[in-house]
Amino acid sequence: MSPTQQHGEDAVHHPNWSKYNFMYYVKGAAAGGICCSVTHAALCPVDVVKTRIQLDPAKYSKGLIGSGRQIVAAEGVGALASGLGATAAGYFVQGWFKFGGVEFFKVNFAKQLGERRAWDNRTGIYLASSAMAEFIADLFLCPLEAIRIKSVADPAFPKGVAGGISHVVSTQGVAGLYAGLGPILFKQVPYTMAKFAVQGKAAE
Repeated sequence: MSPTQQHGEDAVHHPNWSKYNFMYYVKGAAAGGICCSVTHAALCPVDVVKTRIQLDPAKYSKGLIGSGRQIVAAEGVGALASGLGATAAGYFVQGWFKFGGVEFFKVNFAKQLGERRAWDNRTGIYLASSAMAEFIADLFLCPLEAIRIKSVADPAFPKGVAGGISHVVSTQGVAGLYAGLGPILFKQVPYTMAKFAVQGKAAE
């Protein structure tokens, strides 16, 4: 629990800053990375079908289940795992910087503002911390998300994260890895701000 989520007058004025050490942030980052990686990887088949429908709605027009069966019939069940490596790696890194970053920024904002002002402005701290953490996280996510989408869209795309990145860089330059950064930021940053603000309020 961060200092902005502690209850009571004594907790507001006398937080135990010593517990917010390096391992505190590592544990938060690792927990976020593992959870994000596992949950997104588990839903990889759904992402494959969704992406195919978005890219070619005329061809894949039978809904989630029907389109999934269509992909399996044409390409085999392994096609539903397209981009799995990029998904698992990308969302581990994103979760690491998102959850670790939120804790880091919250604690340091609270230290800078002082206990009383931090408590009075806790919602602003939640929003600012989550926005900054998500922005950084998306800089790491975007290249791997680009590889995931290309792997799903083109069965001939090089397999594996390293091969995919090498191919994109050699054909499009480094900018090719960040072509979707704007949409990712517009999607992820507001969502993350709302998530952590609601979580903070619920924890109170």
